[in-house]
Amino acid sequence: MSEFLLEAKQRQVGQHSQLTKIRENSQVPGVVYGFHKDPQLITVDYNVLLKILTEAGTSNIITLKLAGQEIKVMVREYQQDPVTDKIKHIDFYALTDKRMITTTVPLNFIGTSKAVKEQGGKLTIKQDKVKVKCLPANLPATIEVDLNLLAEIGQTILVSGLEVSDKVTILNNPNNPVISVALPKKIQLTTEEQTEAKDAATEAVESEAAVDDQTAQEKEGEAKNTDQAQTGEK
Repeated sequence: MSEFLLEAKQRQVGQHSQLTKIRENSQVPGVVYGFHKDPQLITVDYNVLLKILTEAGTSNIITLKLAGQEIKVMVREYQQDPVTDKIKHIDFYALTDKRMITTTVPLNFIGTSKAVKEQGGKLTIKQDKVKVKCLPANLPATIEVDLNLLAEIGQTILVSGLEVSDKVTILNNPNNPVISVALPKKIQLTTEEQTEAKDAATEAVESEAAVDDQTAQEKEGEAKNTDQAQTGEK
C-alpha cells in the first residue's frame, strides 16, 4: 500500500472572513474526527492536498502529521467552490489499526486479452472499482484484473474471479461482471449478414434444383404421351 503524507496545522474556529484569508494563502480549512479522536480544526496546503487526492483519491489511507503526531486518516468528504471547483473545506476521519474499515478500491486492468489481439474482440468494463472491508493496514491501493484470462470471445471476468488477500473481503455480489470481451457490433452484423446470405443462396440452389426436377418429370411425361399417341395411330 502506498503511503501518502500530509502536513497539517491546528487552527481556531474562524469567521467567514478568516476562512477566506486562509484560502487566499493557498491553505484549505478542515477538520479531523473519528475513533477516539476529539474533533480538531486544521489547515493543510492546497497544492499538496490536491496532489494527494489526484494520486490517492478518497479510498487510500493518508498519514496526517499534526502537532508532532502521525494520524492515519481517510477523506470522509470535501466541499468545492461551485464556480472554480477549488476545494473549500475537507473532513478527515481518523482510523485505528484494530477496527475494520469499509471503502472502495479501484481496479487496475493489466495484461492483454488474446481475444482482442487475435480475434478482434472489444473489451467492455462493467465496473472499475469494488467495495472492500479490512483492517487499515491490509487495505490494497488497487486490485489487479488480469486481461490474459480473456482468451476467447464471449468470456467474462466476475467479481468472484478477483484475487485479493485473505485479509480483505470484497463486498460486491460475486456474480457481478467486471469486464467482458465480445465482437464489435459492426462485425457481429456483418457475420449475421454473411450467414443470412449463405442460407439464402442455399435455398435458391435447392429451389432451382426442385424446379429442374419438376421440369424433367414434365418432359418425361410428355414424351410418354407422345409415344402412346403414335402407337395408337399405327
